[in-house]
Amino acid sequence: MNTIKYILMMVFLIPQVAEAVYQVYAGNIEDRKVEFYISAISKNDFDIIYLDNKTKTISYLGLARKGDDGYHFRYNINDNLDTKDSIIIKNFNFNENKNNHEDNHLVGSSQIFGDFKLEKKFEYNVKWENGDDRNWKDSKQLFDNIEFKNIEFLQRSSTKDFYFKVVLSKKKKEDIKITGINVYSKKSGELLQTIKSSKGYIFHTFQAIRIGDFDFDGNKNDFSLNNSESYAVNVPQIYYIYDDSQNKYIEANLEGYSIQFDSENKIATSTKTCGDVVIYSSNVLLKKLYYFNNKEKKYTYIDKYCESIPDGVNYYLRQCTKKERLDCEKAVVEVGDEP
Repeated sequence: MNTIKYILMMVFLIPQVAEAVYQVYAGNIEDRKVEFYISAISKNDFDIIYLDNKTKTISYLGLARKGDDGYHFRYNINDNLDTKDSIIIKNFNFNENKNNHEDNHLVGSSQIFGDFKLEKKFEYNVKWENGDDRNWKDSKQLFDNIEFKNIEFLQRSSTKDFYFKVVLSKKKKEDIKITGINVYSKKSGELLQTIKSSKGYIFHTFQAIRIGDFDFDGNKNDFSLNNSESYAVNVPQIYYIYDDSQNKYIEANLEGYSIQFDSENKIATSTKTCGDVVIYSSNVLLKKLYYFNNKEKKYTYIDKYCESIPDGVNYYLRQCTKKERLDCEKAVVEVGDEP
C-alpha cells in the first residue's frame, strides 16, 4: 500500500501541463475566418476545436483517421447533424521539446470549402516520456524557461449567445495559469467582457469553462471556471451568473469544491473531501451550503456540516469529531478520482 501511495504522490507532483503540445492557428477557409486550437499528447492522441468567425460556431474535430495524405476528420457544420464536412490536415508537427518549429503554417483542405493555409499564432511544445531521462531533462529545461502572457485559448462549451476564451499566462518554472476569461458575443463576434482571475487555476485545455443554469432561471447561460477537466472529487470551481439587465457576467459569490445544485430549494453545496480520495478510506466530507438570492444575483453562505466515513469497508456516514472538522478545514486537498 505504501508503494501505491508513493506512486500516486509522484503523479500528483508532476506538473499537469508538462506533457502537452498546445498550438493556435488562424486564417481563412474560403471566405471564412477561422481559428484552430490544438491540444496534443502525441501525434496519435490529440484534439482540435475550431471557431468559424462567420457563423460564430465552435466545431470539434476528433477521432482522426490517418491516411497517406494526412489526417482525415468528419464533423458537423453549424451544429446541424445532417450537414457534415470532411477536413484533411497534411502537416501536423508534434515534435516536442522545441520552443519554436520551423513550420509556421497548418495546411489542409475542406471537402466543402476547399484548400486552406493557416498561420501559427501560438505554440507550447513541452513533453517528457517516463523512462527517457534525456527527454525529461530537455523538457524540464524548456518548461522552466518558457514564459508568456495573455494568450487566448478557445473553450469548447458555449451558451446560445456567448462563447469563451480563457486568458493564459506562464511564468518561468511554473505551470500555465488561467488569468482571465474573455466573453465574446455570438451575434457580432465582438469582445463583450473581460473577467480577470487571480485564483491561480491551472490550464486544462478545452474544458475549463462549463455551462449551466446556476441561478435557477431556466436558462443555461451561466458558467463556471474549473481547476480540472474532470468531475472528480475536490475540483475547485468558481461561478459566474449572466445578468440580463447589465448584459454581463457577475461573480456569484460561489466558490468551492465539486459543487452540486438543488434547483428546487435554490441551494448549492460545496464538498471538500479529506483523507484518501483514491481508495475512499477514512474520508471526512466537509459540506458548505449556499442559498441563491435572486434579487442580488448572488449566493449567500447559510450553513456547513461535516460527515465522516470511518474506513474503506463500512461506508456508513457519521458526524465528524471536532478535530476531524478542524483538520479538514485546514487541509490542502488534491483532485481525486472520478466519483
